[in-house]
Amino acid sequence: MNPLLTLVFVVGTALALGRGLDLGFWTDLESGLCIAGSVWLRYAALGIAVLVSLFAGRKLACEPKNLQNHCKPSGIVTAMAGAFFTAAGFLRFAVGMTGAGSFVRAILEILCGQWLARLAKSWLRKDWKIPTRSLTPAVLGSAVFYWCVLARFMENSSSWHRVEPTAMVWQMLAALVFLSAMVRALWLPETSNGCQLCEAGICTFLLCFCWELPRVLVLLFHGITAADLPEVLFGFGMCCIGALGLFTVARVAGSDGRPAIPRHAVG
Repeated sequence: MNPLLTLVFVVGTALALGRGLDLGFWTDLESGLCIAGSVWLRYAALGIAVLVSLFAGRKLACEPKNLQNHCKPSGIVTAMAGAFFTAAGFLRFAVGMTGAGSFVRAILEILCGQWLARLAKSWLRKDWKIPTRSLTPAVLGSAVFYWCVLARFMENSSSWHRVEPTAMVWQMLAALVFLSAMVRALWLPETSNGCQLCEAGICTFLLCFCWELPRVLVLLFHGITAADLPEVLFGFGMCCIGALGLFTVARVAGSDGRPAIPRHAVG
């Protein structure tokens, strides 16, 4: 395995374990406030994850041509993400809307799930071909992450002392940048930026999988109500997007020693 990918795995494992312990012992789950240790230690962990993403992604950057071919792991994890987002959207309707924002989010989650299902089908085909000729489904499919960022600021429930809402903004932005870079690599390969794709892919893995998975598992362990189920399903969908980020980087960078894109070509 590429040493830089090994570094990403080590950092991701440490981040996931630290996040799990923090949620289990040093954070109040009801309020999201830290009950032990400085809040800045949590942000330091997130900052290290972003710095590792920038460093490793720039070193691993290659032309993302390998994305346009059959890949069973990417297809499976993308199909899972599509199923989770679609289920979250429909369940949001079933448990009742809390406002216009919830209605818009449910629609966008379903659109995201359907787009990811089409993308998964393309990667699972032996004779890969682009899911759709138009970019519109891809733009609408990734709009849910943009909406979640806007909703977080509109709700104004985020503060430096509540790490989870603030970290969620980082997660959504990472997923949005990663999916945008991946769409460029698939639909507009001549404009694709392999450096940005690898950086965003690693960042998405660390923030959307390693940081998010412990939270979802802790919620399940403590018990959830029907009203919480859409958020749990959405969380699992985010984990799948994070796994897709790592698979994408592995496919682009490989482990065969291919040279990275020259620095002057990634700007």
